[in-house]
Amino acid sequence: MNIGIKIKTLREKRPISQAELAFELGISQGTLHNIESGTSKKIDFLLMSKICRFFNKDFEYFLEGNYTNSANGQAGHHPDSIITHLPENFLEEFKKLVQQNQAHEKFIEELKNQINSQ
Repeated sequence: MNIGIKIKTLREKRPISQAELAFELGISQGTLHNIESGTSKKIDFLLMSKICRFFNKDFEYFLEGNYTNSANGQAGHHPDSIITHLPENFLEEFKKLVQQNQAHEKFIEELKNQINSQ
């Protein structure tokens, strides 16, 4: 199951519409539709961080069982999933980026609260 299908499945289990989730993630509904349908193959780290937080899932959840067979371009499940093709420290580095992003968001929120209270 690819990342887009996993996002769609989680969204439908909530249940939440594409428009609502897109709003929560700060993207257009069209962008979310393209991700869920597999039209868009690239998702930036900040968006992936928001998706992980929104659904309370680790990044690994979205990678498990994903691979693309480069010979025919078809996606599927394979014992050697995409996780084995990433640099060894990729997941740790990604987790650090997510934590830094969360800390920055919290700091920005605190600054906004200070400004609003003055």
